[in-house]
Formats: sequence, C-alpha cells, structure tokens
Amino acid sequence: MANQRNQGSEDGLGLVEVVIAMFLLALVAVSLLPALVNGLRFSAQQSSVATATRQLNGLIDQVRQSPDCATMGSILGTAATPRTFLDGHGNSYTTQAAIGSCSKGSTVSIHLTATQSGNALAAADALVIVPPDPVTSP
Repeated sequence: MANQRNQGSEDGLGLVEVVIAMFLLALVAVSLLPALVNGLRFSAQQSSVATATRQLNGLIDQVRQSPDCATMGSILGTAATPRTFLDGHGNSYTTQAAIGSCSKGSTVSIHLTATQSGNALAAADALVIVPPDPVTSP
C-alpha cells in the first residue's frame, strides 16, 4: 500500500497558535506593568505619610500629658531645633513645631510639620491647655 495520510480534521492548537497566544499574553502583561509600578510607589509614599502622621499625633499626646511652657519646645522641636526620628525601615523624618504664645492658664496653638528629605509629608494643628499655677491657701 502506498503511503496513506490521515485526512482527518486538524483540530486542536498548533505551535503557531500557542506562540501567538503567549505573545498576546505578554503584551497585556507589559501594558499592566506601569500601573503596578505606580501602585507600589503610591503604597510606599502612603506608608511614609502614615508614619509621619502617627509621630505628630504622638508628640501632641506627649505635650498634652505634661503641658508646660518650658518643655514644649524640647518635646515638639522647633524651627531652630527640629527633632529627627527613624521608622522601622531606617528612614529619617524631621518634625518641627510653630508654638503660639504660651503662658500658664491659657490655650496654646501648635502647628506641627513632618518632613522627609525636604518634602512635607504631614501637618497637624492642635490646641493645648496649659493649667494655671495651683492656688495655695495661707
């Protein structure tokens, strides 16, 4: 008998179809890559903002626990003497405060900012009540 070929249908995927499908899948993956990179960058930035905000809130809580005009500047840090702290990843943040006029028996306004490498990450405004001197009876 002569060579007989199977004249059946050629159902199924051939090598060319598989290569084309892989190429299209790679094209879709590459088109989604910028969105993934931007998402990761945004996530890292938001982590820094959250860390800076937590630090500012912690400083406000410290001042409110012991409200004293003499120690406010050293607790919060001022423009002349900013405070620096590190987060868990070793990133450095700087905080400084603008403290309003402070006297015993008054309310003091505080404006705090947190920066990293010169970029402002977070700001917070707070009012702190400084108690008056206790009245002593004779």
